[in-house]
Amino acid sequence: MGTTEVPSLAVSDQIRGLAAPSLFPTEGELRIPGLAAPVTIGRDAYGVPTIEAASLEDLWFANGLVVAGERLFQVDLTLRAAAGRLAEVFGERTFEDDRLARTVGFSRAGATHVRTRWSAQDHAMHGRFRAGMRAWIDAVTAVPIEYTLLDLVPDIPDDPAPFAAAFVLLAWNLSNNWESEALRAEIDRRLGPEVTDRLLPVAPAARGQGSNDWVVAGSKTASGAPLLSNDPHLLVSQPGAWLELHLRAPGYEARGVSLPFSPGIILGATPHHAWGVTNVSGDVQDLYEERLDVAGTAALHDDVWEPLTVHREEIGIRGEPGPRILEVRETRHGPILTHGVAGILHTHVRELDATYALRWTGHDGTIEPSLVLDVANATDVAAFRRAVLRIACPGQNFVYADVDGSIAYQSTGMHPIRRGGDGTRPAPGWDDDHEWTGWIPPEEMPFQIDPERGFVATANNDIQPAGYPYLIGKDFHRPYRLRRIERLLEERDDHDVASMQRIQNDTMSEAAASTLPLLVSLEPRDERQATALATLRTWDGDMRASSKPAALYNAWSAAIARRALAPKLGEELFVAYHASRETFQCAVLPGLLREPDGWLDDELLRAALDDAIDAAEGASWGELHTLRIAHPLAGIPGLEAVFTAMSEPFGGDEQTVAQGAFDGLEGYRPAVIPSWRVVWDLGDLERSVGVVPTGVSGNPASPHWNDQAGLYVRGEAKPYGFATGPVAVLTVRPA
Repeated sequence: MGTTEVPSLAVSDQIRGLAAPSLFPTEGELRIPGLAAPVTIGRDAYGVPTIEAASLEDLWFANGLVVAGERLFQVDLTLRAAAGRLAEVFGERTFEDDRLARTVGFSRAGATHVRTRWSAQDHAMHGRFRAGMRAWIDAVTAVPIEYTLLDLVPDIPDDPAPFAAAFVLLAWNLSNNWESEALRAEIDRRLGPEVTDRLLPVAPAARGQGSNDWVVAGSKTASGAPLLSNDPHLLVSQPGAWLELHLRAPGYEARGVSLPFSPGIILGATPHHAWGVTNVSGDVQDLYEERLDVAGTAALHDDVWEPLTVHREEIGIRGEPGPRILEVRETRHGPILTHGVAGILHTHVRELDATYALRWTGHDGTIEPSLVLDVANATDVAAFRRAVLRIACPGQNFVYADVDGSIAYQSTGMHPIRRGGDGTRPAPGWDDDHEWTGWIPPEEMPFQIDPERGFVATANNDIQPAGYPYLIGKDFHRPYRLRRIERLLEERDDHDVASMQRIQNDTMSEAAASTLPLLVSLEPRDERQATALATLRTWDGDMRASSKPAALYNAWSAAIARRALAPKLGEELFVAYHASRETFQCAVLPGLLREPDGWLDDELLRAALDDAIDAAEGASWGELHTLRIAHPLAGIPGLEAVFTAMSEPFGGDEQTVAQGAFDGLEGYRPAVIPSWRVVWDLGDLERSVGVVPTGVSGNPASPHWNDQAGLYVRGEAKPYGFATGPVAVLTVRPA
């Protein structure tokens, strides 16, 4: 009747057959122009490449070669996203993404950083990486299947600026305070600052993506040597955010994960030390409300009308005859934003109701390619600290451990010093009272070396020590994940790799456990409600996938939010507010249950409970909270089965160590998950383990497209040592 069904097995196999000719070879010999000497690429049972080269120049070239062979379309799409050129591929549905990218100016910032921040070493190593990518493109007889299905050709430029813009995009995705500022201002105008402060309390109340990392000293491990755990939390994607690699050449050896658009190991270990990160979640974005002249061509500042800078952007839309013209106006503070976004998935776009210019650290700097060299070649804690303190944006909480027994923590990033204000609300742009006057000195960012308690843990929490003289931020994630990690670390002094893995996979929500007693004291209206409340009274707050009370609890919380807040905020503001639900779930809801103040009453709670019972329908949490990891092309009718890498019941929420955050307005499907789990054992690196959600390859015809999915959902991992022998070896020789 004209509807498109999921393709049959035969059609799926046919599409995979069409994808197979573009697979990167895993054994034998290959001749490629551009190498000075042969390079070997070994593969383990999961296809993870070990690249060995006789020089760093050839290592970076081979790194680019492998990236192009495994993730060419992903890199292409990342560069397009950073340049605001997604709509050239996907049409109208990605126009808003492009408009935001052009307005904020990822490409403009990337071009500036290449000129002003990249060293000769940065240019040299990334140039060889790009040369390796282009060499693979020139050598292949078949491009990845995405190009065939979308009628495209690979678009990988030689210019480093688009790749620098990809670092800017990464920094943007990990900087998120401006949305909270705009939302606070809107609620101020609608309901008053007192209500805003109740609905969006600061310190801590963050939005967006997070991570966990911790490092344990030998005094608390069975082996007497340190252990380091890391699980960065990022948006669900296929292929995943990271490419697993083991790289070896004179002057460099590291194993871990790389960013597909840049060479080297960004997170991982060397034979001497290991490191991991979480996002600082510092306030590196400020909105300035501007006063423009009648013509909209100048902004007032200290009684002087300063002309705006105007950038003319042409956004191509697939299927449209010509580009859409976007004029981006910029004040002394930065670009003027016209639209806001809401939610983890940014599916809700709305016009801003004031003229705001954005000041953002990412315009000043991000990460340079050679960071990976300095981090890997650090010989002690002091050298490691010097290396990571180069990072401008996104600021990261680094943990460190080495084979000599040292452990350390270092917070990084450029964080502004303000003349006035705390950055939680838009500031006046027409005077000097709220200008940025400098940066927190890098050497004064928080750090610890060999702490007496025997461990350091971070989970996007407020990391500012008592009495700290600077303001890193006020919008941090709630401390529940951190408290759970610390409690589990303190329980024993004989930790090992297995105990680290158990902590990583822990689904206990201390936030839910603390709020639950306030809810279940409700007197039920009928037998159905009595049964539901009885079920919740026996629940301990564990968000495991099999839990039915977890499903009911989350559905009830969502229903309370809608019934209590939407009538007061209005639908548009409610959407903007509750799409990122952490603040309501962890701070506002328990506060309203203790002090309703006209926001809640028993009848509202009972009505919301009925809503929840209907919505949950007796399902387990994993049945509602199903993790679907899909390639962008899975959205094309008929291609779902080919391009969906995983669809499995999943536990956790945004407050569990095993992260499973979801957009508050898009159902319960996990949106942010651990993008990589790793445990490094510094007593014997061969005991180390790690796993990514799906696999190494971006090609659906590859056996390594999603061969780690089973390990991942079961909370297991694969060996991550340095001595693992290859099951296949490819020798790449100069042509």
